[in-house]
Amino acid sequence: MWLFDVETLRFLDVNHAATAHYGYSRDEFLSMTINDIRPAEDGPAIAKLVRKNAETARFYRNSFSHLKKDGSLIRVSIESNLIDFNGKKARIVLATDITKRVETEHELELSEQRFRALVQEGSDLIVILDDRLHYTYVSPTSERILGIPASEIAGRHVFDFIHEDDRLRLLAEADRLKQVQQIKFSPFRFKNSKGEWRWLETRATNLSSKQAVGGIVCNSKDITDSIASQKALLENIERFNIVSKATSDIIWDYNLKTGKILWNKGVKGILAHSPEDYITTLTWWEEHIHEDDRDRVIARFREHLDKRILRWQDEYRFYCGDGKVRHIFDRGFISLDNGVPVRMIGAMQDITRRKEEEHWSRLLETVVINTTDGVMITDAGLDDPPRIIYVNDALVQMSGYTREELIGSPADIFHGQNTGQKGVQEINDAVREKRACNVELLNYTRAGVPFHVSITISPVTNANGAVTHWTSIQRDISEQIRYLNAVKAQNEKLREIAWLQSHGVRAPLVRIMALVDLLGHEEVTPEMESLLKYLSDSAKELDHIVTSVTRHTSSEWLSDEDLPDALASPSDDPA
Repeated sequence: MWLFDVETLRFLDVNHAATAHYGYSRDEFLSMTINDIRPAEDGPAIAKLVRKNAETARFYRNSFSHLKKDGSLIRVSIESNLIDFNGKKARIVLATDITKRVETEHELELSEQRFRALVQEGSDLIVILDDRLHYTYVSPTSERILGIPASEIAGRHVFDFIHEDDRLRLLAEADRLKQVQQIKFSPFRFKNSKGEWRWLETRATNLSSKQAVGGIVCNSKDITDSIASQKALLENIERFNIVSKATSDIIWDYNLKTGKILWNKGVKGILAHSPEDYITTLTWWEEHIHEDDRDRVIARFREHLDKRILRWQDEYRFYCGDGKVRHIFDRGFISLDNGVPVRMIGAMQDITRRKEEEHWSRLLETVVINTTDGVMITDAGLDDPPRIIYVNDALVQMSGYTREELIGSPADIFHGQNTGQKGVQEINDAVREKRACNVELLNYTRAGVPFHVSITISPVTNANGAVTHWTSIQRDISEQIRYLNAVKAQNEKLREIAWLQSHGVRAPLVRIMALVDLLGHEEVTPEMESLLKYLSDSAKELDHIVTSVTRHTSSEWLSDEDLPDALASPSDDPA
């Protein structure tokens, strides 16, 4: 139920039943007009109708087509009155969904049409007999099938047209209608307008208790042309019709009367078995079902036969003649004779590859879900920037966004305002050129906290080579970047120490060595000469030590070219 403004056609209020049935929230309804829940082509007529009803102010009732939020079309019965709502002219509307009723009425009409077509234009002769076996109704098809107008048969006894050699047998068979409601007569001969005997096949249903019928309904068809080969023909038609309902890999035909199964060549080509004349017993099939599946499959198979459930299907593992175990999808259709299963025809399909692919898919899904790297999948981004369709838990945790916030967002949501990074342009180029790439970027969490990531994107293509999706593996390398910066700081300290050693310490030492060398050329006492020699040797030894320390200090720092390798396998804290 709802209220709408007759001037603007906007909803003024709706009840809970309307929101529940149509799928819109109350706020969504109040932002819409009544035309928004109708097919577009109804809009002009609806506006005109509302204006007319507003002028007459009469109670209005009719039925219309409405659209739910999910796009489904329903048929509703509308009852409305004009009221005053807060000073506005409005109509209060009671809407009742009559879709099922309309569909039921339509189906009933079609059913009646089909019935008339079957009776008046069908290929069968339909008659009704009273309890004395006189015709009370004969379908118009009698003239086409037998050449006798229905009016010439009505009121007469069935034996006026049935061969005398068939009468006693038919009477005995008809006596069964006292115990069962429906029987199928064995074929009998019926005289047509030319005096020829035509073979008829007839199914009789006792509807004497039904007031609308009040007799035995018989459906007959002329089988004269096929009676000579009836058994073989019926078996072939039956087999073809049943097999067409199943798949077409390993075809089997189970005869319940003999307990034998006839196989096609698939039993040898796919299952690697070579039964004699392609015939096995049902027990043979049961014994080759994997022991972990056997009881379940046999129980369901027998249940379908016992309960006359015509269509059976199951999946199980099967031991093949080459020692392999294959996964099988098996389907069968049960054929009944007077309600009793007599044959079951079906097909076994080898689904081993599908099962293996499903297994690997589950494994890969587990890897994606549990990996510590962020995983993102986007659409192809053919017209717009690629948009996110999947993220794993690691990326949700890494970014601080919820999964709901990320799904449907553009893939560059993590770059924040820092879209001028070189890596961003490399990604855009790779998407445009439909190739994979690997870059390092500075991304931002939902809270705006920066973090470094190494991103690898790869295109996913279909069978025609067209890109349908993009995958992105994102690894947080913030810790490695911090380590790299620490290593760079350590290198700078080592360079300063090396400079101090090679310049700050060694310069005074060189001056001492020069002074000693100068004094060595002067006349000195033996005691002074010994002291100068000792001083010279000590200075040279100290010079050697400073040179060695400088050389070892220089080897301790890493060049900028070597830093990536050190980053890949950091060992000790450089601080």
